Amino acid sequence: MNFANMRRQEQKNTKNISKYSLSQFGLSQDNFTFVEKIEDLKNNPPLIIVAEAQKNVAFIQNYFKPQTLKKKVKYVMGISAFKQLQHDPVKDVRILKPAAIKFTNVYKPYNGQDLTNKTLLVWRSGGIGDLLFIQPNLVYLKNKYPSCKILFACGPQYQPMVETWDCIDLLLDLPFPLKYLIESDYHALFEGVIERTREAEKSCSYNLFSRWLGLDLDDELLHPEQRPDEEEVVKCKEILKSFNIEEGKFIVAQMRASSIIRTPREEIFTKLFKYITDKGYKILITDNPRKSQEIQKYIDKTDKENLINFSKFSDSIAATIALVSLSKMVISPDSSLIHIAESGDITIISRFFSYSYCRISWNKIIWYLWPISRKSKINYI
Repeated sequence: MNFANMRRQEQKNTKNISKYSLSQFGLSQDNFTFVEKIEDLKNNPPLIIVAEAQKNVAFIQNYFKPQTLKKKVKYVMGISAFKQLQHDPVKDVRILKPAAIKFTNVYKPYNGQDLTNKTLLVWRSGGIGDLLFIQPNLVYLKNKYPSCKILFACGPQYQPMVETWDCIDLLLDLPFPLKYLIESDYHALFEGVIERTREAEKSCSYNLFSRWLGLDLDDELLHPEQRPDEEEVVKCKEILKSFNIEEGKFIVAQMRASSIIRTPREEIFTKLFKYITDKGYKILITDNPRKSQEIQKYIDKTDKENLINFSKFSDSIAATIALVSLSKMVISPDSSLIHIAESGDITIISRFFSYSYCRISWNKIIWYLWPISRKSKINYI
């Protein structure tokens, strides 16, 4: 069973969660609501549940790696993950059922408590940016309480990034077995902080996540630091050498955003790329390897000499982080690559709607403007 495929056909292949099942989880339809501030969100039960597997089942998240749910084992997951995994549409059998234990009965939220000799379980089901919003707080806690143990759960596709974080003691897949929740002293989840608060529309997410943990750290402590994997850096340097490209002498570009409405037209990139290549820079275009042929077609019809298709080498997030760490600048309409670049202090050119500006820190390296109009130029390349 594949999470990605199921998301594309959710209306067709997934079953709605009944009111009775919601009540078994300790939830109701009234909990699926927006609030003004994150403090209000703390008064609502999180949309996290405990479910028990009724059979052994394998599935894949985002084409990354196989995972297994084991029969009679209880798992912690978001309500949306339960909706996707509860039923096998092919065999028409039930996979998950509400566990006898309710999440709210064992949830011990972290709110700035002393972590000396304590275990903190942290998880977030979001993407790259969401995880980087969390990281500075964990670095702070590990430095303040060196005897604490921090467990971190996220989607397996993001784990190559998190594996380099020194503040993490144990990395877990999502969903994760209930035993980790029971054995931990405190829990830090971030469900709804962005998705269900109006405050998130006008506040920086780094600040929101820090306040959610009861820390409210100063801005200078909230800049994420992402260290590339050394082996991936070596591999990346070898690839660059094969193209006769020097470190720091190229630009990384991503042309496709996760949302079609944020993906600029090809002619916009063509104008921007020409301006940059005219100054002597090579541009490495990256994306999912499955997009390699599409990118090559664009390169073949525009500039085969200065544009290079790197997507076929981008087989993991670790490879992308390594590439960005060696570059001079990143160009992207998508937040994932921008978050990676920001965490490595790499200059960025991008364009977003206003809400996305609020979600990223006010770092001086961020420039939300496509410099292709008659009045604007890239003067610092």
